[in-house]
Amino acid sequence: MVMLNCLRNADHGKVETKHAYLNILTRGDLSSLVWVDSSLKYFKKTADIILCQVYYAPLNFRDVMLASGKLPLDSLPGDLALQDCILGLEFSGRLENGQRVMGLVPAKGVATTVAADPNFMWEVPDDWTLEEASTVPVAYSTAYYALIMRGNLRKGERVLIHSGSGGVGQAAIAIALSLGCEVFTTVGSSEKREFLKKRFNELQDRNFCNSRDTSFEQYILNATNGEGVDVILNSLAEEKLKATLNCLAQQGRFLEIGKYDLSNNSPLGMAIFLKNILFHGILLDALFEYKSYSSRAKKEVVQLVKAGIANGTVKPLNSILFDSDQSEQAFRFMASGKHIGKVVIKIKDEETQKKVVPTHKKINALSRTICNPEKSYVIIGGLGGFGLELCQWLVERGARHVVLTSRSGLKTGYQKLCMNRWKKENINIIVSKLNAAKMDDAKALLKMAAEIKPVAAIFNLALVLRDSFMENQTIENFKEVCESKATSTLNLDEASRELCPEVDWFVCFSSVSCGRGNAGQSNYGYANSVMERICEERTKQGLPGLAIQWGAVGDVGVFEVAVGSDVANGGIIPQRINSCLTVLDKFLQQNQPVVSSFVPYKPSETTTKKASKHNVLSTIGNIFGIKDMSAINTETSLGELGMDSLMAVEVKQFLERDFHLVLAIPELRQLKVKDMKKLEGAGEKTKIAIISESKTKPTSGSTSKSNPKVAEKIPGHFSSLTSKQLVPVEPIIQMNSSKTGIPLFIVHPIEGSVAMLNSIAQLINFPVYGIQCTPEAPSESIEQLAAWYWKVSVLYLYFFFHQTGHFT
Repeated sequence: MVMLNCLRNADHGKVETKHAYLNILTRGDLSSLVWVDSSLKYFKKTADIILCQVYYAPLNFRDVMLASGKLPLDSLPGDLALQDCILGLEFSGRLENGQRVMGLVPAKGVATTVAADPNFMWEVPDDWTLEEASTVPVAYSTAYYALIMRGNLRKGERVLIHSGSGGVGQAAIAIALSLGCEVFTTVGSSEKREFLKKRFNELQDRNFCNSRDTSFEQYILNATNGEGVDVILNSLAEEKLKATLNCLAQQGRFLEIGKYDLSNNSPLGMAIFLKNILFHGILLDALFEYKSYSSRAKKEVVQLVKAGIANGTVKPLNSILFDSDQSEQAFRFMASGKHIGKVVIKIKDEETQKKVVPTHKKINALSRTICNPEKSYVIIGGLGGFGLELCQWLVERGARHVVLTSRSGLKTGYQKLCMNRWKKENINIIVSKLNAAKMDDAKALLKMAAEIKPVAAIFNLALVLRDSFMENQTIENFKEVCESKATSTLNLDEASRELCPEVDWFVCFSSVSCGRGNAGQSNYGYANSVMERICEERTKQGLPGLAIQWGAVGDVGVFEVAVGSDVANGGIIPQRINSCLTVLDKFLQQNQPVVSSFVPYKPSETTTKKASKHNVLSTIGNIFGIKDMSAINTETSLGELGMDSLMAVEVKQFLERDFHLVLAIPELRQLKVKDMKKLEGAGEKTKIAIISESKTKPTSGSTSKSNPKVAEKIPGHFSSLTSKQLVPVEPIIQMNSSKTGIPLFIVHPIEGSVAMLNSIAQLINFPVYGIQCTPEAPSESIEQLAAWYWKVSVLYLYFFFHQTGHFT
């Protein structure tokens, strides 16, 4: 028997495959970038989608923002956020007939093969290499879509293009100059300025300004005699975006290609629209939606790029190449902002012939369970909590035909919601009341599934519980429990051998109560044991067979309904459904017939094992691109090391994930190298000390600068608190010693205690009282709580008083 205890996602093992794509397992952790086995092994060509072998796949800033976690998934258009991989927008490669093409895809573009829309592709000119061609699609499509289609850029107008040395920036400059426009652009270094001057002879020093601060605002206004520019292509964020808006002329057009402020719903200010301007959000990936406007816009973009290639406006951009096994380095290099042009990942070398049938390159990729869309999948007990989650998981892995059985049929609103959702996705879901415990029904069920598509898998999730000690067991209870598991599995085994002997998976959900025993569940344990013996016998005969002994499953299912998700039972705690599906993914790819998965209860664990094993300094060094952290002065802060916003997000998520430390970005900048070193193997006291120290360090523009006295007396939020402070026992307490003046009553923050406000109260020269939420306080409504506070407090003793609250 294989026993597996799974708490986190882990490596399934690698397989050599010719269909793989690059994905990030943990958003915010670039070290988790891996190649993953792709479902394109089951690809079927249609009029709208064709298969293309990828040779070169560039990265875009959207990929870096998504991988680092700085850009939320809901910023993506359509249903992209629901896909398992959202990286990769463009590629160059060959079709099956050997034709060289470059194109755009909504996601999974960094891959060995892509399924792409032939209407969003271009033939590669004979004098271009595939590496050069890969730099064109996103950059020029975005620039044409923004400047020409949305910005209506006209000859002779003034245009400001931010980040001119980037891919889109260079493409936009080329298009604007081809129209005879006056171009201003921002760059971050003299090296980038000199590069653009060499690439575009029309640009002189007067056409450049700095992108590292907001000085470009005054420069543009001075250069245009206060008029501003007609069109702005913006990729800067926050205060730089606002400064850019001020550069816009009357009736100007602002073209926003950055997603950071859009996704954060950043305030803009309406006064700028008094200049009769237009503000456009430019989302190239929205053109992949199947809507009439998107279809028309996509065709126009393709024609504009095609015409640009013909007239010489569209030219390949310079690129920096990384091999397929250097994906993390490629992402980090692009995040640093040091590149000029495009960062490209090479999948395979181009052949010398212009047209040759390509050979597949095999790559070591993370093994992943993939369903065949041309087969059907049967789930006994499929309308239960785990059954619905399993069905959704199969759909996400490629299944398009699923048969669910349930004795009671559709009953709950959630079941109907799932059915409607799958129907909208064109998933063929059949719900049957056939009872697999009857041989005739078992055969009828498999025949029905086979008529839809050949049966690929049978999952038996059926479950009936009739718990009682042995002396209280009845024949009826024992039989009812055994029918749902033992009898059903026997029937399905026999029927499948006759009707669908080529099934890929035959899976039964067992329980640890079978392997370990559980008081009062002798009938349940026996029924599960029968299923396990059937799976073992199938395996001996060369047939698929898998019985999984699950522990308590949280979130959904019988245990969740009866007990809850946070209760320890029999030495184990509930395993989250996401973890269960992750484990199932692994189990389906191994050959042992009986396996087990559960989460043991560990009440005294005080440190994170993964964190204690981490070499923190090497992780930080990897994020910062520093090979030898031992050479860095331990008094150096992360801010002094040059931590930018993307690095800060990755460091923040690393500390939260592996050390449960929650710090704001300004506090992260104050952390020193020595603090990082202390975290290795640190206990809770060390962590609290590090947090408190970082929160009390003065930062630029903080209270300590404007009022040193106040800063000195106010400790960090995470100072040590006693149990009485954490759980108040008095509903009202006086927080200072003042006796005269109109009193101030402070209502507690959400924690229920006013302990964190004691230091502030000491600075006030009139009476301060704290109102606290004790265990006796009513919690049914705000009105009841307020009435109780009035009753137990001393508010009524004062004719005049002030009242305030605390929130963050």
